[in-house]
Amino acid sequence: MTQTASDFDTAIHTCVRGFYEAARKDALIGPVFEGTIRDWDAHLKTMDDFWASALLGVERYKSAPFPPHLKLDMTQAHFDRWRDLWTPAATAHLPEPLRSKAISMGEHMSHCWGRAYVAMKEQMAV
Repeated sequence: MTQTASDFDTAIHTCVRGFYEAARKDALIGPVFEGTIRDWDAHLKTMDDFWASALLGVERYKSAPFPPHLKLDMTQAHFDRWRDLWTPAATAHLPEPLRSKAISMGEHMSHCWGRAYVAMKEQMAV
C-alpha cells in the first residue's frame, strides 16, 4: 500500500500528540511545557507544521525554533529527556522513512540544541 501525503500528515499529527501527552506528564519536562504554553491547540498546530516541514520538506513552518527556548530554564538533561520521549512517539506513530528521519533529527536536536542552549545560557549569565 502506498502512503500519501495526507497519510504522512496524519501520522505526524498523531505522533506530535502522542509525544506531548507523555511529555506533559513527565516529571522533568512536563513542568516546563505546562508553565510556558498557554494555547495548546496553537502550539500543537505549530509543532505539526514544524515536523511536516522537517520530515516532508513542505514549507509550513517559517519561524526559528531555537530562540523561544532561550527564555526557559533548562539543562542538557531536559533535552535528553525530550529525546527519550520523542523516540518512542516517533517509533509508535510514524511510518518509514519518516520514523528513521524523525529519530535521527531528535538525536541531533537533543545533542546540538542542548549544547548550544547551555553555552548560550552561560554566556547570558555573565
